[in-house]
Amino acid sequence: MKLSEQCVWVLGAGFLGSALARAAITAGARVLSIDPTATADVRGYGYDAAVLREARARLLPAVVFCCMATRGGSAADYERCYLHTVEQLRAVVPQAKLVFCSSTSVYGETQGCRVTEQSPAAAKGERAALLLRAEQAVLAAGGAVARLAALYGEGRCELLRRHAAGEPQLPGAEDRFLNYVHVEDAAAALLLLAHAPAGVYNVCGCTFTKAEAYERLERLTGVPRSPLSAEASCRGCSHMQVAADKMRALGWAPRPFFE
Repeated sequence: MKLSEQCVWVLGAGFLGSALARAAITAGARVLSIDPTATADVRGYGYDAAVLREARARLLPAVVFCCMATRGGSAADYERCYLHTVEQLRAVVPQAKLVFCSSTSVYGETQGCRVTEQSPAAAKGERAALLLRAEQAVLAAGGAVARLAALYGEGRCELLRRHAAGEPQLPGAEDRFLNYVHVEDAAAALLLLAHAPAGVYNVCGCTFTKAEAYERLERLTGVPRSPLSAEASCRGCSHMQVAADKMRALGWAPRPFFE
């Protein structure tokens, strides 16, 4: 069945969720958004069964896109936002296919290796473990997991923002690999996964080294890079080349970063 003939929910009305809702509406789907913000069709959290029942009464979904974000929350936030939401969805709308937004950070790779969907998820910590448990629950229900690279788009890209402001460079060595996907390309990938076989899919549009990024930015903008590098976050500093061959085999064609 085409997406234009289906009813879908989008959980999360943030950067990605908003872009996905617009793309789904453009594709002709009937869309209901769920989020605590005032712009959502149903206000509330996906882990609240009462909120999901209210949404079900308004629109019975064939596909549910899970685009929630904790914005760097605690382990308890991860458990509620991801694992409990998936559990509630399986109970309240068991007929719906789940498309779950995860992260390439679960690979935990720091040696610059190429990672595919068959690479081990080796990220450490309670939050990573909870994200993987949510992934497993989605896969057990026959859903699709999108492991997203860093998102960028209009008004949002830490690499570009830092360079334009003359702030310290992104952390890591010059040969550190950076992986990005444009928010609209990520939305397009999620729409494809609504009808793709169950499984894990890497969603990465472009990979380049930190040195390549800053050399290109200097040429394009005429602004010299900062001589300083930022400290790595508490999550560490990833260094990997994310392969998205499975997504590309579905016909996905993301844009280049420096276009």
